[in-house]
Amino acid sequence: MSYVVLARRYRPQTFEDIVGQEPIVTTMRNAIRTNRVAHAYLFAGPRGVGKTSMARILSKALNCQHGPTDTPCNICDICRCITEGNDMDVMEIDGASNRGIDEVRNIRQNVNYAPSRAHYKIYIIDEVHMLTREAFNALLKTLEEPPPHVKFIFATTAANRLPETVQSRCQRFDFKHISIQDIEKRLQDICQTEGVQVDTPTLHMIARYARGGLRDSQSVLDQLLSFRRDKISPEDVTFVLGCVEEDKILDIFESFVKKDVATALRIIDDILNEGKTPGEFVDQVLSCLRDLLIFSSCGQEAPWMEFSAALIQRFGKSFSQDTLLYMIQILSDTRMRTTDSFLQRILLEMAIIKISRLESVHSLSEISEMVAALENRFSNLSIHPSGKSEEKTVPPIVVARPVVSESGPAVYDGASKENVVPEIHHDEKGAWENILLKIQGKKKSTWALLREARFVGFKDGEITIEFPGNYSFHKEKLDQIDERGLIERCASETLQSNVKLKLVISKNGSGEKSRPHPNTGRNSSEQPAADPSVTEPAVKKTLELFGGQVIKVNK
Repeated sequence: MSYVVLARRYRPQTFEDIVGQEPIVTTMRNAIRTNRVAHAYLFAGPRGVGKTSMARILSKALNCQHGPTDTPCNICDICRCITEGNDMDVMEIDGASNRGIDEVRNIRQNVNYAPSRAHYKIYIIDEVHMLTREAFNALLKTLEEPPPHVKFIFATTAANRLPETVQSRCQRFDFKHISIQDIEKRLQDICQTEGVQVDTPTLHMIARYARGGLRDSQSVLDQLLSFRRDKISPEDVTFVLGCVEEDKILDIFESFVKKDVATALRIIDDILNEGKTPGEFVDQVLSCLRDLLIFSSCGQEAPWMEFSAALIQRFGKSFSQDTLLYMIQILSDTRMRTTDSFLQRILLEMAIIKISRLESVHSLSEISEMVAALENRFSNLSIHPSGKSEEKTVPPIVVARPVVSESGPAVYDGASKENVVPEIHHDEKGAWENILLKIQGKKKSTWALLREARFVGFKDGEITIEFPGNYSFHKEKLDQIDERGLIERCASETLQSNVKLKLVISKNGSGEKSRPHPNTGRNSSEQPAADPSVTEPAVKKTLELFGGQVIKVNK
């Protein structure tokens, strides 16, 4: 007798045997008990999670000689024939090889005939998404109103490829990936039945490799039993599956930390010469990066994770979260590009070199703060006549503040009334530049508007700012409550005294005679107005629109 693989020998035969799909099992059993079985079901989900097994169990539950029942006997002739796949009333159709309209026409003709010996005639169409659109259209009417003795069960791994008209006529159940714990438990039961010693770490490696598919894990276990019958170790799993040893993965991360490109490339060469695929290596490194990212975000308080002790102990604090995210992005792009490329090794080596040379990655907020700090630093630098740069120091403005005492009239803080200067006695322009710097750090649009004005001076706790006559828009904008409040707050913080803002418009029209040009320092009266090109209408209109002036005319 030929050998039967584990995935077939240990295929679920009852609802209790279905692993990891408890909500669907409960719904189906209750539907059978209450006689609410629908005429069409759609089982959608990834491979190897129990879709076809559920369809067969449902067929046995409906057609069992002791049923319909939610506990099929698996002993009667109908149950055994359904299990073997040769019952004449339960037809399993491969949608990939029977996808045309002719096959669907045969189904439409045969549904009118009553079942030969069972309660229902059941059509199980696997990979139903492979049917053509014409075939789906031909099936629609029969699928919506089939004879009472007919049931349809569709199984697919790509439900999005089914027309909505088909999906709306079915009860849809989405099968999920099976958890690692459920896969481990199922594999442990199989190993006990087979009489094989397999420790928990080995089963955990197999379950993680299966990525949520129970059938995949059973196939891997079957392969390992052929490799070593008596006892399976984690080293056997690594060898058979072509995984990269953990020590080499840790060495790769060590080269990332030390920025050692040569060592990283040598490790890559050793791995590829052993016959390991670039895709498997990238998958393992991405898994380790995910562990480090989760540990960096949650610490040890992540019960859904099983961290590698060696990885966390050596590199748990070696990379920032932004660096880990960037490394994951680089390797993810490489993984996608190496799927069908002849340049897999070159692409992998490029990614490793890029990561090995990677400096610490900062977030956008940190970068903006660093740029703002540099801007403030350079704005405070001035060029010394000797050629050296030195930081500008603006003397603070001293404003006389009256202090009320209990024993007499108000006196001025820090000096006697006879000796104090009632107002500012230091560089007013320097103080105004400090105020502008503070405003620039908080709101650059306000700072830009103020740069178009001329600082007049301080008087009676009031700052006077003058705009040219054609800059009324700037004055109206800064006269708004929020803008005025921002300027007064910055000025008060700089001068350490309550300051009010006064905005005026120049009385001499445009104010160009009294306002020096910001680039040349010359007054507008010094511009070469005699040049005929200045009197051109287009030039004059441009000057009026932007409040500009002609400095030089190139012939």
